[in-house]
Amino acid sequence: MDGHGVRAMIELGAVAARLGTAFAACPESGADDAFRAALAGSSAEHAAPLHRPLPAATVIDLLEQERASGRGGRDNGPVTATTNDPLCLPAPDPDLDVLHACLGSSWGLAGELTPLHGERDRNFRLDTVAGRYLLKVYNPADGEAVLDLQRSALRHIRAVDPDLPVPDVVPTQDGRGWLEVTGRDGRRSLAWVMTWLEGRHPTPADLAPAQLRDWGRTAARLGRALRGFVHPAAAYPIAWDIRRLPQLRPWLSAVDAGRRPTVEAVLDRFERRVVPDLAALRAQVVHNDLAPGNVLVDDSSTITGITDFGDMTHTALVCDVAVAASDGLSGREDGLQLVPEFLAGYHSVTPLEPGELALVADLMAARNAAAILITAWRTREQGWAPQIDDEAYHQLGLMLDVGLDALTGRFTTALRTGTPGPSYGGGGLPYPRRATEELLDARARSLGGLELSYARPVHLVGGRGVFLEAVGGRRYLDAYNNVPVLGHSHPAVVDAVCSQLATLNTNSRYLQEAPVELAERLLATLPDRFDRVLLVNSGSEANDLAWRIARHATGAAGGIATSWAYHGVTEATYAFSPESWGTADRPAHMRLVEPPPGPLSAVPEAAEDLHAAGLGVAAMLVDGVFTSDGIHGPAHDWTSAAAAAVHDAGGLYVADEVQAGHGRTGDSLWSFVAGDVPADLVTLGKPMGNGYPVAAVAGPADLVDPFLEGTDYFSTFGGGTAACAAALAVLRTLAQDRVVDRVAAVGAHLVEALREVTADRAEVAGVRGWGLAVGADVVDPATGRPDPQRTGRIVDGMRERGVLIGRTGPGRNTLKIRPPLVFGDEHVDLLTDALTATWLRSGDREVRVGPHSARCSATELPPSTTRHWPLRYAAPGVHSHATGQAISSAVPLRRTGVTWPSRRSSSVWEPVAIQPGATALAVIPSAARSTASDRVSPTIAALAAA
Repeated sequence: MDGHGVRAMIELGAVAARLGTAFAACPESGADDAFRAALAGSSAEHAAPLHRPLPAATVIDLLEQERASGRGGRDNGPVTATTNDPLCLPAPDPDLDVLHACLGSSWGLAGELTPLHGERDRNFRLDTVAGRYLLKVYNPADGEAVLDLQRSALRHIRAVDPDLPVPDVVPTQDGRGWLEVTGRDGRRSLAWVMTWLEGRHPTPADLAPAQLRDWGRTAARLGRALRGFVHPAAAYPIAWDIRRLPQLRPWLSAVDAGRRPTVEAVLDRFERRVVPDLAALRAQVVHNDLAPGNVLVDDSSTITGITDFGDMTHTALVCDVAVAASDGLSGREDGLQLVPEFLAGYHSVTPLEPGELALVADLMAARNAAAILITAWRTREQGWAPQIDDEAYHQLGLMLDVGLDALTGRFTTALRTGTPGPSYGGGGLPYPRRATEELLDARARSLGGLELSYARPVHLVGGRGVFLEAVGGRRYLDAYNNVPVLGHSHPAVVDAVCSQLATLNTNSRYLQEAPVELAERLLATLPDRFDRVLLVNSGSEANDLAWRIARHATGAAGGIATSWAYHGVTEATYAFSPESWGTADRPAHMRLVEPPPGPLSAVPEAAEDLHAAGLGVAAMLVDGVFTSDGIHGPAHDWTSAAAAAVHDAGGLYVADEVQAGHGRTGDSLWSFVAGDVPADLVTLGKPMGNGYPVAAVAGPADLVDPFLEGTDYFSTFGGGTAACAAALAVLRTLAQDRVVDRVAAVGAHLVEALREVTADRAEVAGVRGWGLAVGADVVDPATGRPDPQRTGRIVDGMRERGVLIGRTGPGRNTLKIRPPLVFGDEHVDLLTDALTATWLRSGDREVRVGPHSARCSATELPPSTTRHWPLRYAAPGVHSHATGQAISSAVPLRRTGVTWPSRRSSSVWEPVAIQPGATALAVIPSAARSTASDRVSPTIAALAAA
């Protein structure tokens, strides 16, 4: 074959591959469209990117064409349910006498009918002399194409995998598969008889790890059996296809206001993270509802039956995986820890591709979000729906507590290593719960005047992932606490600590594996010059010890710190913590320098001053992100120059990684490594154990060994066995879940989002950050000076809206956002929404027309700031944010020149489509109405002027 022939064969293969992909990813576009798309991309030199997601409007048009062509079996509209939607129409109301007559005349069967559960159909057990059968009367919305789809699928499954326990359709005496019956309400439905499958529906207790693996294997076998199945009715769109979750967004208005932000966060993330990747994954006809209610088991919990193919559709294969995993583990608190068992079973039959595994957690969250949306919509429109939304919301909360990215990391690691995540439990707490006021009084009597956060203290009783739970069940998004780097109550840490406490917990003067293993793993993350680790209990103790080593090594007594630093609570570290000095004088042996972008000459000048005072320079302690100074990293040039100046003066540079370390910056585990700063000693704090008291000092042998020889240093429970177990679990999880990589991406998103929502606010002087250490300076808009009172109001306002942040800096005017490192994009959206709502509450002089203003309840805003205008603009299937009681529906607006869903505030917002009957909320403070025409589009401005 010559070169032209080879090229022709290559291009023919490319066409075939594109054609197969086009059919798999977009079945509803039809064979002609798929063939044209494949041919259009056949040239290797001019090929368009494959699997490009279709715009929402194009998908809607294609679905309309599908239904108009008659190829679809029934209609689940993308925006609102239509009259022939099974979710819209009530279940049939059959006449039992008519059913008995039909059974006798058409099937030759007679017996007792016992009603069974059915969401939208009517099911009956038929007991006859010859045996049992299932009689199913379908929803009037289901036509013959739907029944033929299910019958054909069942035949295909039995032909491909005869051992799969699926039912068979019993034909009538004249060979028909079904017949039509008329209900007592006059509506007509199709009905058929199926073989009976023995068994019972499993309970959560039935699904131990072994059974979950079998569940996964069965799900995979069912998917493989359907892999070659095609049917023209399989492409009809149904609301339960989680691939179509964005099309349910208009139903948000039916969701309870307290749940709406959570569901909306999932929708936002789905559109941003899932939709672009989903079209490139394997797609086929799937069962789409392998829930316990559709599975039968025997007394040994072995699966004996698979029922209800009513949600079968053509979608991404991984959607079927996520549905089975989500529903199969619903109703149990340890479900997320057991997901890897199900996935392992599935993977053993049908290996999951990396792109599929990366979406399992998001698609499980989407399944729960869909359950909430569909239940809320049906309840509002029809007055009733199966109450599955409470459990779905609970499971969704558990997932978001941990973080979807963190779950993805766990699932991936477990599947790769064959070690599912730990399952753990605990006994009762050794103290009673107290009422909040009683606890406040008791605290004041016993603990004195120790400060509590927030004007109205938060009484916490639990924590999971990035959320904390208060008395009464209110959940708070934790965007403040840096110590639990993996999130609160991380199962890997809990399991490690509990296992070690149940085995041995003693001090490091006994020969044990745990402290040695921890030291080795820590050193493996540090530059080669570090070869010694000293284990202690806290960051203060670590910095105190580093100071002692520095004084021992240099013989000097002088120290240098930044002007508002914090390095601990011991006497030695208090001297390095001007944030804590209050009105006290600066210790005589200390010199302070301004943090970056302060002058590089400050450190050598401070060193000269210490030498002139006869103190010399023992050490400079530097927090790499300058947290207490107002968050100023990265500042590699500054820190490198500072280290050089300290070395020139004969001192040691101590990299305090208590707050900056363990991946906080997103560049490296340690901030000084990211900047290649020549640190002499490194200190770590309680983030090392996710909050369990463990910390460390790392350094070279030539500094540490002489100190140990000269002081006989020992810390009783520095390096205690349980503490080492906690720290090892943290290091392992950080690596396995690739947390540092995610921190960089989420941190960049957080900074960008904050800059967008603060771009037009005069009281925000700037937003800066490094990874997930982010600060925003709040000033008086009139003077530009730091405004600590306004900052405090914002922090308290965020607390009232369920988000915890802090403040820092010498002026106490920097918003401090420093969450656990499992913080995800969905949490960024919750934070920025709460920040926007906090500003709107205050009625600032700002014209705000757009999604974020529409999100706020009219009852939360001063009366003069809100007005409602009827508009003829809305976007089917696009963002809808209204939650106020007075708002029937919101008008989604987009910023001119910005592609949706980039939905942050800006100067110009435009309606995106036309649909009559919507209502928009615009926040127009009276003092700003005169400038409305300068801030919004002419259409909106004209209304504002009215």
